[in-house]
Amino acid sequence: MNKIINSPIVITVIVILAAFLLKAQTKPQLASEIRGAYDEIIAIAEDAGSDAEQTEAIREFSEQIATQLKAGFSSGFSSGGDDESREEKYLRIKKNVSISEAREIQSEWNGRQTVLFKVENSSEFALTQLKVNLEFYRDGKLLDVKNETLHEVKVLDAGESFTAKKDRNTPNSLSDDEKAAFAFDEVRAFITSFNVVD
Repeated sequence: MNKIINSPIVITVIVILAAFLLKAQTKPQLASEIRGAYDEIIAIAEDAGSDAEQTEAIREFSEQIATQLKAGFSSGFSSGGDDESREEKYLRIKKNVSISEAREIQSEWNGRQTVLFKVENSSEFALTQLKVNLEFYRDGKLLDVKNETLHEVKVLDAGESFTAKKDRNTPNSLSDDEKAAFAFDEVRAFITSFNVVD
């Protein structure tokens, strides 16, 4: 067996298989070339063997290597093919996190407007560090935007919802007329980011 393993043909076979393995790992779509390489290696082994016994031993050795490589690649590709990327997972979850009932309520402070809204997590994952984007409009025109972390909830579990409240200050330097013009009459709220609890 040592004579066979140390044979130049076997060493060539191993080098060729290693090269194709490296190439297939860097470019998975080229994995189909391994089958072609395997057939070529068998042909080389048959042509180069000086006697039938040596050729058959090399052939069996090459087949074992090729079978193990094929099984490894099949396993790798089948498990990797079904995995979604982090971005895909994030977007899938985001579609199931919604904000509704965003509206202004009476503020406890002068020169301040308060927004009330409901956040619902319809995904199958618990979420933390949720951030919401609040867009403030008056007569259909965008006045202001705020991006706020929802500190009111540490973890929003799957299927849960909660109601949040956020304030928007009116600058004190404005006159009463300017404050009235700066006040919003519509608010739109969107979830912008979150962390997933695995």
